Amino acid sequence: MAVGVDIFFVISGFIMVHVSKDHAEGRKTPGNFIWLRLKRIYPPYIVATLVLMGLVIAWSHSIPDDFNVWRIVLSVALIQSFNPNGLVQPILGTGWTLSYEMYFYLAFAAALAIGKRSYLAVLVVMITGGWLVSSAIYSYSALGVFFSNPIVFEFLFGCAIGYLYAVNKIPRVSSFIAALAVLFICVVSHLNRSELISDNWRFLYLGIPAAVIVTSALSWRVSGRVSNFFSFLGDASYSIYLIHIVVIYQVMSRVYPKLISFGFVTSIDQAVAITFIVATIGGILFHLVVERQFNEWRKRTKKRAAERLVGA
Repeated sequence: MAVGVDIFFVISGFIMVHVSKDHAEGRKTPGNFIWLRLKRIYPPYIVATLVLMGLVIAWSHSIPDDFNVWRIVLSVALIQSFNPNGLVQPILGTGWTLSYEMYFYLAFAAALAIGKRSYLAVLVVMITGGWLVSSAIYSYSALGVFFSNPIVFEFLFGCAIGYLYAVNKIPRVSSFIAALAVLFICVVSHLNRSELISDNWRFLYLGIPAAVIVTSALSWRVSGRVSNFFSFLGDASYSIYLIHIVVIYQVMSRVYPKLISFGFVTSIDQAVAITFIVATIGGILFHLVVERQFNEWRKRTKKRAAERLVGA
């Protein structure tokens, strides 16, 4: 469901506020904030991009025009560019949300540097001002399309939730209200697919319900094996997000004709269920083999550096 992106942006804003206390109070620098974020997102993203490119080349026995040096450089750097379908996306399609993440990181770090403890007010002015200016001088360039997308306000929704949570003023939202928000999302998503409501208002009709769901989730309490399971899924969520599109379009799209011919898949519902399971498993494997290994390598490197510093 596309609303996953809206929830992702709200959570992103919340997390940035939640983890930035030391930066806001001057114990860590804005540069450190950026560096921590880059180390988190870039290595798995680059590997996932290479996996996609490798599969495309292997299946087609040729190098697509989209895999030119300029597009590869822009994609790896998460700089906005058009794909062959005219969409502002890097080679790994899901990377478009990471381009916004990079924008949020840079804006957040700049707000920390300028505003210190008042960084949230500065951030609101920066994000809102950027959207107003880009909308006023709207162009059909990749940058114009990128900055004029009002989906950026969902990030500010998450920041607001993070602030209220930090000062213990977060409103309690019941699970019933969250369920109503999910129902509302289902209805408006259908209307959006039917082109009855504009994407320009997505930050309201999907962003606000997403904020309601995230706020409600903050009061949920689980323990034991269930807690461990969801904690593991949370750790693997980034890898699942990165790799699911590769699994769907580069693997399952080639497997389904065989499954159908052998009678293993006889309905759309079966196909959706199988795709969901396989994509999730693929993402978990990517997390274990790639993302977790990078994280552990970073920890070992940091530990060795600290030991050398103490030894000196």
